[in-house]
Amino acid sequence: MASPALCPLAWNDDRTTVLFAKLSEADYRAASFLDRRALQPGTPTGAVPWSLAEPWLVDLPRRCNFIFHISHCGSTLLSRLIGTAPGVFSVREPGILRGLGGTDSEARIDAVLGLLSRVFQPTERPLVKATSVVNAVADRLMARAHDSRAILIGLPAETFLAAVLDGSRSDIESHAEDRLARLIGLGLVKPEATATSLGEHAAAAWACETATLGALATAHPHRTHWIDFDRFLVSPAATLAASIAFLGHTGDVATILAGPLMHRYAKKTEVAYDSDLRTSLLAASRERHGHEITAGLEWLDRHGLHDLATDVTP
Repeated sequence: MASPALCPLAWNDDRTTVLFAKLSEADYRAASFLDRRALQPGTPTGAVPWSLAEPWLVDLPRRCNFIFHISHCGSTLLSRLIGTAPGVFSVREPGILRGLGGTDSEARIDAVLGLLSRVFQPTERPLVKATSVVNAVADRLMARAHDSRAILIGLPAETFLAAVLDGSRSDIESHAEDRLARLIGLGLVKPEATATSLGEHAAAAWACETATLGALATAHPHRTHWIDFDRFLVSPAATLAASIAFLGHTGDVATILAGPLMHRYAKKTEVAYDSDLRTSLLAASRERHGHEITAGLEWLDRHGLHDLATDVTP
């Protein structure tokens, strides 16, 4: 119970059972997703009934920090960079978080946070990078992890559209209805609002997640710290140093940035990738998906949401 060596990867369909896997510290460092994608051939696994686990887990310490983000905004890279600082234990996109919803009990949330707060070394504190859809329960997570802090990462709308339309259409399409409903719930669009094209769905995703993080920052102004990823690429040392300090850690930023991470694709570190290649890929995406990008930006304008980021980020 004290060690993260048994990692919760995924709920079953009705959320009555959790799949656990035995992972090492090296496995955690390597993983971009702590779900079934973290499994390697021969990884020991076991399914545990939640009704059996929860009573043992609910009193575990809830001591972790978070990265919440809008997706396709460099969150995995920031998680890896900050994770090299002494005392930071990076936990990237745990699948068990994606199973939480607004109707879950405090006991369930406490038990999940307890699982994610376990560390290999007593001097460490977990930095949990959630999947973007987990933003819907981010406020509840921070409320139950009372002394947690959160890094919030975003992008300008046009850059996000170029990135996501070239990178993850399935995410946009599969969560389109939920994100539009969340925008309506936030009072940012009228109940009769619709989004039809892929570009409009992508724009609604940007607005939904950006606004959700903005509300989180308003609710917890001293426990949240914004990063605009485009600005990070302009001045990575200053941004990284401020983020590490905000989380209560120290680190040699020059040494961290001189390492290989800034020149690797963060989700697949064996692949070469840097800011120049990112710029080139974004330019290519704008050529291929210009019509959908324009449609998305026009949708934001129609709903008065284009300047949303300037309202919620410094």
